[in-house]
Formats: sequence, C-alpha cells, structure tokens
Amino acid sequence: MDFSAIKEAILDILYPQDIVCILCQKRHRDIDDKGLCPVCAKTLPYIKPPICQKCGKTVKEDTGICLECIYAQYHFERAVPVFEYTSDMQQLIHRFKYQGVYYLSRTLGYWMAEAYKQRCNWEVDVIVPVPLHPRRERERGFNQSALLAGEVGRSIGVQVDCRILKRRKHTSTQVVLNKHQRRQNLWDAFEVIDPDKVRGRVILLIDDVFTTGSTVDECSRVLMHAGAKRVYVLTLAAGRLDRKQHKSG
Repeated sequence: MDFSAIKEAILDILYPQDIVCILCQKRHRDIDDKGLCPVCAKTLPYIKPPICQKCGKTVKEDTGICLECIYAQYHFERAVPVFEYTSDMQQLIHRFKYQGVYYLSRTLGYWMAEAYKQRCNWEVDVIVPVPLHPRRERERGFNQSALLAGEVGRSIGVQVDCRILKRRKHTSTQVVLNKHQRRQNLWDAFEVIDPDKVRGRVILLIDDVFTTGSTVDECSRVLMHAGAKRVYVLTLAAGRLDRKQHKSG
C-alpha cells in the first residue's frame, strides 16, 4: 500500500491546492491565507491619498475636507473606508451579504482591522455595528455589520456591543433614492437602547459600505444625541452614489 499517496490524497482534500480566489473567482494553485490569488492580492483597490479628512473618500486635490462633507455637516468625527467600491469589491460584498458566504467576514474584517491599526489613531471605548431591522435580519439570517464588527473587535481588543443601537423603523430600499431622499428615509429609523452605555464614550461605528453617508450619519446623530463623546466610522468600502450599484447608505 502506498501510504505516501494516501497521505497526499487526504491532504489534497483537506487543503486543496487548486481553489477559487474570493475576488476574481478564478481557480489558482497559490491562493494566500486570505483567499486571494497573487494578482488580486497585489491589486486590491485600497483607497489612497489624497483623501477627504472627513469621509475618507478619494478626492482630486488634497484640500482637507471635500465640498460634499462641508455641505453635509456629518455628525461623526471622521470616517475611514478601506477600499474603493469597485465592481469586484461590490461582487465580493454582495456574495457576503446576500448569498450567505459567512466565512468572508474573517477576511473582510481582517482588512478593516488592519486599516484601523494603520490609519486610525483613535482611542475608542466600544464598537457598535449599524443594526438591521429585525425583519431584514430574519430574511438575511445575519447582520453583516455585526459579523465585521466582531472580527474588528477581536483584532484590536475592543468590546463589541450589538445592544446599544437598534433599528426601529423598517425603511424602504435606498437604491433608487438620492442623498436628500435617503436622509428623509432614514430619519428617526435608529434608537439608542441604553443611553448609559453611550454617555461620555467614544464610539466606533461599523458598516460595510459608505456611499452618501446617510446611514452612518443618522446612527451618529442619535448616538451623539444620547450623549456619546465622539463617533468614528470604519467601513469596508466607499464609492460615489450610483443608483445601479450601491445598495448601502
């Protein structure tokens, strides 16, 4: 009996060498520990300077705060997105959110935690994920922001509390709405459950995608109204408002 052949067969089952890259969805024999092929690992669409010092999006010129943020007057202190919301990143996030590929939260959360360590000199007291309405969470089976928050919290050593903020209003989809309509749609949609957990504390708010900023801003508004000292925002991706692509706020 060729035990070495049996061993190789078992190892190939447990640790397949020819697997699919999580980003390009092509088969490769040299996938790294984050599930990426060499090409995708080198071409991840990281947001690079110059960036807006408020929303964290890429801007044409390094002028501090972009005009959009000056107009919006966001309630959060600063937002840091990790990636541009490219078509590949969109597909990856949609597989995670809508197709139930839960294990992607480990890699996506890792990227967010690394961005926090490298780019954010914030001292935060607690991590709060953007909540889903119970009906939507039942339909999806999980809250993607809570899974990401869990990964970030474990990596940076900060407590995650999913019982601070709740979504009390089931809002219509934001896909076809402009920025003003999104703000109206989300008004009074969130509620702080226990203000004592918020008062005087610095909050790190976690969401998957920042488009207009309406969702994280409304969450920040109610957190600040409940007595939070400051609210910072960390998201996986950010991009311009595009009705055909963006399904997040």
